[in-house]
Amino acid sequence: VDLLERQVFDSSIEQEPTIELTMSQRYNRINTPRENKNGPLLSSDEDAKLIRKKLAERISNKLHALFWSTVAGFVCYYSNFFNILFSDVRVKKLWLNFALVCFGINFVITLYLALWLPMVKKITAPWNIYCPRVIPTATGVGLLCGISLNMALWNVWGFLTPLILALIFMGFMFSLHFVPWPC
Repeated sequence: VDLLERQVFDSSIEQEPTIELTMSQRYNRINTPRENKNGPLLSSDEDAKLIRKKLAERISNKLHALFWSTVAGFVCYYSNFFNILFSDVRVKKLWLNFALVCFGINFVITLYLALWLPMVKKITAPWNIYCPRVIPTATGVGLLCGISLNMALWNVWGFLTPLILALIFMGFMFSLHFVPWPC
C-alpha cells in the first residue's frame, strides 16, 4: 500500500516542463571585425560575384514587375476597364458593390499589417504570431472579392472576364515594386 500511495503522490506533483534548446538557440553568433553581416569575410572576387548576383536578381525582379504592370495597363486601356466598371449597364451593381466592400476590407487589413503594426505600434513580432486570424480572413475576403467581381463583369466580357481580371490583378500586385518604401 505504501508503494501505491507513493506512486500516486509522485504522479500528482506537477513538474515543470523542460525545454530542450539546440546550440544555435542558446548562443547567438556575434560578428567579429573580420566578418560582415552575411557571414565570413569574403575575398574580393567572391564579394564581387555576390554583389553582381544580387544586382542581377534585383534587375530581373524590376523587369518582371515592369512587364506585368505594362500588360495590366494595356488591358485596362484597350478594354476600357474603368469606364465599363462604373458606367456600363451590363455590370451587375449588387455584385460590384459587394466586390468593392471586400476590396476595401482587404485594403484596411493591408494597411493595418504593413503600416499600423510596424510604424505606429512598433510591433516587430511576425503577423502569424501577433494576429493569427488576419491572414486567413484577408484570404477569404480576397476570394469573395474576386468571385463577386467575376460575377459582376461576366455579362460584359463573358469567358474573358477571369483572364482580364487576373492580368489586372497581377499588374496591380507587381506595380508595388515601384513604390518607394521607407525601410
